[in-house]
Amino acid sequence: MRVVLICSEDFSLGITSLSAYLKSKGYEVKVIFDPKQFEKSYSQNKFLANLFARRDLILREIETFKPDIVGFSVFTSNYQWALKMARAVKKVIKVPIIFGGVHTTLVPETVISEDAVDMVCVGEGEEPLAELLQCLELGKMSYSVKNIWFKRDGEIIKNEIRPLMQDLDALPFPDRDDLYAQLPRSYSKYPIILTSYGCPYRCTYCANNAIATVYKGKGKYLRRRSPIHVTAEIKAIKSRYKPKYIIFMDDLFTFDKEWLEEFAPMYASEIGLPYSCLSHTKFLDNEICELLKKSGCNMLLLGLQSGSESIRREVLKRPETNDEYRKATRRLKEQGIKFSLDNILNIPFDTEETIKESLEFYNELRPDIIHSFDLIYFPKTEIINHGIKAGMLEAQAADSINRGLFKGYMNLQFNSQGNFKKYALLFTSLPLIPPSIVKKIINSAKWMNFLERLPTIFVLIAKFIINIRAGTGFIFFTVLRNEWFYLRNTVYQKWVLRQGLGKFLN
Repeated sequence: MRVVLICSEDFSLGITSLSAYLKSKGYEVKVIFDPKQFEKSYSQNKFLANLFARRDLILREIETFKPDIVGFSVFTSNYQWALKMARAVKKVIKVPIIFGGVHTTLVPETVISEDAVDMVCVGEGEEPLAELLQCLELGKMSYSVKNIWFKRDGEIIKNEIRPLMQDLDALPFPDRDDLYAQLPRSYSKYPIILTSYGCPYRCTYCANNAIATVYKGKGKYLRRRSPIHVTAEIKAIKSRYKPKYIIFMDDLFTFDKEWLEEFAPMYASEIGLPYSCLSHTKFLDNEICELLKKSGCNMLLLGLQSGSESIRREVLKRPETNDEYRKATRRLKEQGIKFSLDNILNIPFDTEETIKESLEFYNELRPDIIHSFDLIYFPKTEIINHGIKAGMLEAQAADSINRGLFKGYMNLQFNSQGNFKKYALLFTSLPLIPPSIVKKIINSAKWMNFLERLPTIFVLIAKFIINIRAGTGFIFFTVLRNEWFYLRNTVYQKWVLRQGLGKFLN
């Protein structure tokens, strides 16, 4: 059995994990990547996106490989892209198409209603997809595969969710080779690692609060690989790809102190590379901060999102106090660990006063970096109800969100409350400005109006300078090199096809 798995825009741990699992079961897997150039949130141009689209190249790869099934890994922002690609695939090859991923798990009824989608996988897909392939291989289709929804004679068959896999060590290491071969060197230089699945919190804006509901009663949602298993994977990556920096993408890397006590010395002695990770103020006591420092953590990311306790508690479902953040960040500074804060703009019920609270609190904490984002509404998340109550969303907005069509989070208008875009530059550049000057700017209408008139390019300049100072400037250079890599490869491969030299692409 031959399987094509398609992903887009960025490295996908989900796809690499599926590929590894299916290969371990004896199936032939081809991973195909679409960089979606000029269709990303930070770089959008319809003319250039069409000019450098890789759709014809991808369709040729699929035709040449002759798969028995094609799978798409889908998140909300690439859902419409996936649908367009699936429709194109249907025109060139008659094989079943299955959608999986976070967006599909959240709104399977929306996804399977599309003509180009034959099946959807709800939840984690390793075991369900392997079982489905076994049925196809035997020529005896079973419509009772748990986690899979089917179409049959106009009917949609909705199968129940199987229990969550608890022993993550039983899974093979992600198969990075196929995807890395299509990506710039930066992805293997700064590899992404997951040591756990799930999150202990249920923040209203995060997909975890909706996914956990899907899996209610199906086993422990927050699970973790053993320190030995994680270290073995990183050692293999280190040997094969010679990385310079490790990026742990767990939603909460420090939630288990006993695990960290075993992992930290192992990582320090056997890996010895600097790394970044995400944490939470409630899991950053003195011992944990010491372990992070000794093991090589040089950047810790805190998803604070707002400096207003009332906004965090009542809108975001984040009950931690500002005093807890004061203590946690003080410990990080004592250990010499740099830290960043995430801040969300456009939160329902945010006001000029609560925004000012955030600025004043961040000015007190003095992080190395502040990442300021526009709010993104994900399907089935609680924040949608807050958005409707605040008058920021129309009552029918949920349908557009479910279909990946909602773009309201790019519009920073708060009804009559003013344009909060002016704060993006101040949030971003705050770590560069002396605290006394920040305080004056916050309380000066003249300065705030001046910042509002500055072009968006100043936000990018501030981000660049701050990342250089924090030792993470490689991110900016990496983005530029990556885009050049994709551009060059696409132009070359399209030229090869036009010259009738397609065999050189195989």
